[in-house]
Amino acid sequence: MEYLNPSPSPALPQAMWLVYSAAMERPGTRTEDLFDLVVPTAIRAGTPSAGAHFRAAVSALRKLGVLDENNGLLEAVEVSGARAFLRVLRHRIVQPPESFSADFEGADDIRRGLIWLMRQSPSRALDYEDDVAPKTSVFVNSTRWNTFRTWCDALGFGQTALSVMAQSKAGNHIVPNPSRAVVDAIANPFGDALPRGVQLPIGRLVQFLRQELPVLPGHPSATYEGLIEDEDNALRVIGLALTVAEEMKVLTLKFQSDPSGVMALPDSQHGETRYVSTVTIEG
Repeated sequence: MEYLNPSPSPALPQAMWLVYSAAMERPGTRTEDLFDLVVPTAIRAGTPSAGAHFRAAVSALRKLGVLDENNGLLEAVEVSGARAFLRVLRHRIVQPPESFSADFEGADDIRRGLIWLMRQSPSRALDYEDDVAPKTSVFVNSTRWNTFRTWCDALGFGQTALSVMAQSKAGNHIVPNPSRAVVDAIANPFGDALPRGVQLPIGRLVQFLRQELPVLPGHPSATYEGLIEDEDNALRVIGLALTVAEEMKVLTLKFQSDPSGVMALPDSQHGETRYVSTVTIEG
């Protein structure tokens, strides 16, 4: 399934949350009855493609294993709240599909887009015509880029650029910034949590983040055929995310004399390379 393909309608996280919430409140509801509830007949003709977003949402939720459909009846996997729902979507999208099962499809087009985005400089607002189309074939047109921007923001890997960062059409630009995904992964990991209140080697944190968010540069699966690597940007998004996490008091980064391991993180706050050897997860 192509999540970014707008024909007839793309799968959007907002529509998926609406469908999921309705299915959670009414377990065992027929698909068509849920369709009537979410997209009432009285307004259906005025919705995009007569409610095609509902169909796309149901299909995407089923493909990602968040919604089951048996004999026309829908059952939702229990998730507590919108943030947890997005957390589950992010986990099932960014992890390599084979980590779930041999027949799990995942969302390859979103995942490849995130892998590419995480190798771009977070100091530049990306525009489709100037910065995206000339550099990658992941997004075959600007419409799919716009759908990706919605997913990127919802999953915590980027944000719409401020007008001061973009020369024009600021709403069509996005800035790579995985800070929200990184902070949430530290607080709510799917694997083992990092210990709190003790100094850890910085490499352990970065390894943890690459396991939780394996679209970040450095994870073995964070690649695809034709990906152009930029070593200068390899740690730039991670450096930004860790700086933001430190400002939020989520963690503390330090450099020790005679350290066993040092990481040079491009630091957007200080405008220069920052050398870090240890991290303490607060709280």
